[in-house]
Amino acid sequence: MSKISRGISTLLILVLLMCLTLATPGQVCAALSSSLTGTIDVASGKVTVQGKTDAGTLVVVNGRQFKAGTTGAFSASFPLAGTATIAVVGKSRPGFSMLLSLPVIPSVAVHVLPAMTFSYDGTSRTLGLAGKLIHKPAGAVKGYVTDTETHGSSSFTVGNDYRFSTMLPLGTGLNTLHSYVRYLLLMRYTLPDFTITVGPIPRTIISLQIGSPRMTVNGTVKAIDAQGTKPLITNGTTMVPIRAIVESLGGSVGWDAVAHRLDIRLGSRSVTMWVGKMTATVNGSSKTMSIAPVIIGGRTMIPLRFVAENLGCLVGWDQPTKGVTVVYGG
Repeated sequence: MSKISRGISTLLILVLLMCLTLATPGQVCAALSSSLTGTIDVASGKVTVQGKTDAGTLVVVNGRQFKAGTTGAFSASFPLAGTATIAVVGKSRPGFSMLLSLPVIPSVAVHVLPAMTFSYDGTSRTLGLAGKLIHKPAGAVKGYVTDTETHGSSSFTVGNDYRFSTMLPLGTGLNTLHSYVRYLLLMRYTLPDFTITVGPIPRTIISLQIGSPRMTVNGTVKAIDAQGTKPLITNGTTMVPIRAIVESLGGSVGWDAVAHRLDIRLGSRSVTMWVGKMTATVNGSSKTMSIAPVIIGGRTMIPLRFVAENLGCLVGWDQPTKGVTVVYGG
């Protein structure tokens, strides 16, 4: 591979990294906002984040719940490739939540962009991104990032000192990011699209793990139910006994033993489903699930993601720990 090709290829990875960091938008952190800064280390394949919020505030990273220190500072790290869920329950400062889809970075990137830094402000929801290349192609090198959902766009130019920076605001919910680099006038290199979901300002966060009868709700560990029921995976779908989860979020679950029907309500939203049926009623409209509720050992197990997302929650999955994070804003 030529130096130019390698430089462009890696530069593109830079943009791609930009995309995944875009999952946490940010610029200069505003006063009284929960904020996040971080480093994407291509060489080690790790992402390290440091944050600032209220002292003692609940922070969740990939299902691990902990409290910010006495100064409001917190830190965490996770693998670069895969998905990551980050949430902060604010007090005087607004909190934030996000789901990042992070790509595998080709090893050649280390020779051009070994690391990149980013920032995120919980109020502005705008990403700040900066870095310095080791190598770049001759001539002008310009990168572009667009958000398919919001139609927002951002561009940057790699300077003569090999440095770059850019910002891009994201919308609430799904953001599909498309990025590419132009160089040598007509040359263009396009990266695969990546998705970033900006979730609600958290009020309640629940962490569960496949095979564990316990869940953590806003930092407190409790049993899912008195029977010791454990979440399980069926045909790629996480199934759970839903009552304790919905009630922990502030909702209610009704059960019709004759019709084998569940009536789930949370705030202004409702989900009705029947054991053995693939069709559910969500806020009065019919929707099809990937798997039907089923009774196992006397407990009704339902597809967690389908119910939680239709109740307005952000749902994150951590493959290494088989952990699930449910974030509800109320």
